[in-house]
Amino acid sequence: MAIRSGAGTGVIVSLVVFVLATVFLLVLSIVLYTSDREQRELVTKANVSLDAYASARERSDDSVQKISSLASSSGQSVVGYLNDQLRQRNVMLTGNPSESIGQLTTQFESNTSGSKPLAMDIKDLNNRLKSQKAELDSRILEIGSKDGTIKSLNDQLAEQDDSNKLEVEQVKEEWKDVQTESADLNTRVDDYFIIRHDKLQEVEDRNIGRIELLEDDVQTLTDEKSRLQSTIDELRKKINANRISSVDPSFLVDGTVLEVGSGNEVFIDRGKNDHIVLGMTFDIYESASQIRPSAEGELPRGKATIEVVKVGSTTSTAKITRSTSSQPIVRDNIIVNPVYDPNYKFTFLVHGSFDANGDGSVESNNAFIKDQIARWGGVVIEDDGVVPGDLDFLVLGVTPRKPTHKPSRGASNAMFDAYANQQRAYEDYESLRKQAKAAQVPILTTNRLHVLTGRHSR
Repeated sequence: MAIRSGAGTGVIVSLVVFVLATVFLLVLSIVLYTSDREQRELVTKANVSLDAYASARERSDDSVQKISSLASSSGQSVVGYLNDQLRQRNVMLTGNPSESIGQLTTQFESNTSGSKPLAMDIKDLNNRLKSQKAELDSRILEIGSKDGTIKSLNDQLAEQDDSNKLEVEQVKEEWKDVQTESADLNTRVDDYFIIRHDKLQEVEDRNIGRIELLEDDVQTLTDEKSRLQSTIDELRKKINANRISSVDPSFLVDGTVLEVGSGNEVFIDRGKNDHIVLGMTFDIYESASQIRPSAEGELPRGKATIEVVKVGSTTSTAKITRSTSSQPIVRDNIIVNPVYDPNYKFTFLVHGSFDANGDGSVESNNAFIKDQIARWGGVVIEDDGVVPGDLDFLVLGVTPRKPTHKPSRGASNAMFDAYANQQRAYEDYESLRKQAKAAQVPILTTNRLHVLTGRHSR
């Protein structure tokens, strides 16, 4: 029993020691943990405070390391070193060590570009100042040179002034002589006009009878002019009475159909002796009564169109180029072409622009119309803007459009020229039309000419 008691005591002691050791270690762990946490908090706070001045990345930057080295070599902290550098720089720039960046910007913004460093702006200003100083020095030298020139000119002006004064005195003396001569001349002129008036009065008295005789001659000539004008009017009426009238279609009849062939041939009673040429075209009508203009002045088309393909002495063969099945060509139908006449050469005045192929666009000139008239025996006279008394037909092209809007004051010369040309074309066209109407000269428009010659678009 005693042995058991001693073993149990040892175990208890061991347990007590173990418990005490465990408690000690626990307490030590708690103390060490608490101390480590406090140290960590202190380190964290220190890092936060340090980050307020420079972050860990900024502290590791080479430029910050260089500043730290410079601060250490000068026995200053980094902040102290930077503050000292900032104060020195402010003193250098403005003389005030406490200037802020905003104040510096306000002071220098009117003299700097804002896109370059201040040192470069100052360098540029210095260079410009040197350049302007050199230019100013050159101007000063030039002004000095000009001063000498001005002095020389002043001396010349003084000499010229003295010379002018002398010339003025001379002119005054000469002017006195001129005034004296002018007074004498006025006296002589007055005497001359008095003598001239007397002579004119004498001539008028001497020729008064001759003047009265001349006035009688003038009255006689005036009466003769009136008589001759009356004669001219009577002759003009006779000419108009003998001219081919636009309202009498029988004068437009140029021949008749002799026979109609079995094919596409037509034989007419006009040939070489009647001045028929190959290619001449005629419109065919039943009778002359059909060739009457409508209320709009347009002539009706014939029932058919033929073109001469063979010319004999007194007859010709033509081919039918247009026809209608309801109105066939038969013997004794009449043929019409206003340009052609077997016994007379008609005179034509061609004016304006024409649509050659009926496409709605006028040609640049009217030579093709004149050539067609001449080829078929007509005589084309010069267009000088006047309808002569012996004209047979006036051929007018497409009516030109009257300009309605005059170019504004700021328009180009080309626009003014175009307006003037358009106005002139319209006025010339209307003038010829009115002259022909007053003189009862037949007017052939493009449509009427094409219809009567068989050249109408088909």
